[in-house]
Amino acid sequence: MLLAVDVGNSNISLGIFRGGDLLMKGKISVSTRRSADEYAAVIYDLMRMNRISREEADSCILASVVPELTGLVEEAARIITGTAPLRVGPGIRTGFRIRIDDPSQLGGDLAADTLAALTEYGAPLVVIDAGTVTTIIAVDKDRTYLGGCILPGIRPSAQLLKEATALLPSIELDGREDACLGRNSADAMRCGLLLGSAMMVDGFIERYAALPGMAGAKCIATGGSAHLVTARCRRKIRQDPELTLKGLRYLYEANRPKQKR
Repeated sequence: MLLAVDVGNSNISLGIFRGGDLLMKGKISVSTRRSADEYAAVIYDLMRMNRISREEADSCILASVVPELTGLVEEAARIITGTAPLRVGPGIRTGFRIRIDDPSQLGGDLAADTLAALTEYGAPLVVIDAGTVTTIIAVDKDRTYLGGCILPGIRPSAQLLKEATALLPSIELDGREDACLGRNSADAMRCGLLLGSAMMVDGFIERYAALPGMAGAKCIATGGSAHLVTARCRRKIRQDPELTLKGLRYLYEANRPKQKR
């Protein structure tokens, strides 16, 4: 079985695959105070709750956007699987062209998102990954990663509004506000965050769709806040919560270490 691990800024997402089947997925809150042994224990507990024995997981792939956590989680995965994880980074085969200034700067999570979306939905594509930040990327009909944008995440933005102002309240992003006019501070904040995010996403999709090779692009969204960000979009956007984990499996299959004879 394959252990797929995506280390993000707020959470560590992980899944276990048997072939193409995702048998388990879970999230762990990030903390630099945990040791590798503690991370391994948390992963093992999740596996045990899902009735997956530690001995069954014999391979691992890891993507990380948090350098100070990469080594810790990598060692935890090695403890669980008994083998060094395949780390997504420069030199890994992605199966698509990358047309940005420095391809080595492409995050492992975005590489996984792109490969999974290409494999499952085909090109051209606009992929939205909404978490601590919201990224929107464009992939043209020739499977070329053109680049994208990075926006503040909707939940951190809500927290920043509260922390940076004296009178604005804390709010729940429960999706109640659909109008473009809030009649009180809380509803006005929800309106700005929810509808404003939808307008930004729609605007970028419209501009990306006008680029050469992007006509008829399909739109795919993933990430913990994807439903909040895209719920009010005018564009048709397909939700795929497991996109990153599936992409990590595809990357592992494309870069699988050769078995010793």
